[in-house]
Amino acid sequence: MLLIVTGEFLRIWAVGYAGASTRARTLGAARDLVTTGPYGYVRNPLYLGNFLLSLGVCLVANVYWLIAVLVIGYFFQYLPIIAVEESYLIESCGPVYQAYRDRVPRFIPRFCPYPEPSPHDFSWTRAIKSEKRTLTAIICVIGLIFARQMVGML
Repeated sequence: MLLIVTGEFLRIWAVGYAGASTRARTLGAARDLVTTGPYGYVRNPLYLGNFLLSLGVCLVANVYWLIAVLVIGYFFQYLPIIAVEESYLIESCGPVYQAYRDRVPRFIPRFCPYPEPSPHDFSWTRAIKSEKRTLTAIICVIGLIFARQMVGML
């Protein structure tokens, strides 16, 4: 459960700064490059959050073989997306993104924040609005896993 909670916390923290629209061809609610909050520690906090959430679900469900599928699928899904996003960010933000990319890792968070944080603010409204569906899905999946376990005990 700790991985699920950590993954969702990371997602909430990220969308609280960047908003829900963070895909390749727009800066969305962020207006410009976000380098504060979780983005000061890792360039792709939403994708890291997704990975942690999914890994947590595999472990809670006791479906350990699915972890290998998750790891392989994660890289096949996200590496092409990240390549397109990084290309867009280099094109739209230029040297600002290049400096950020050179100092902040893609997946493994660094221990100290990026030294030039952007002026973006965190918004609970933006975060919860963006994460309603994810939170609902987490509750449903965990509920189904525990219901299955309870039926198995009867």
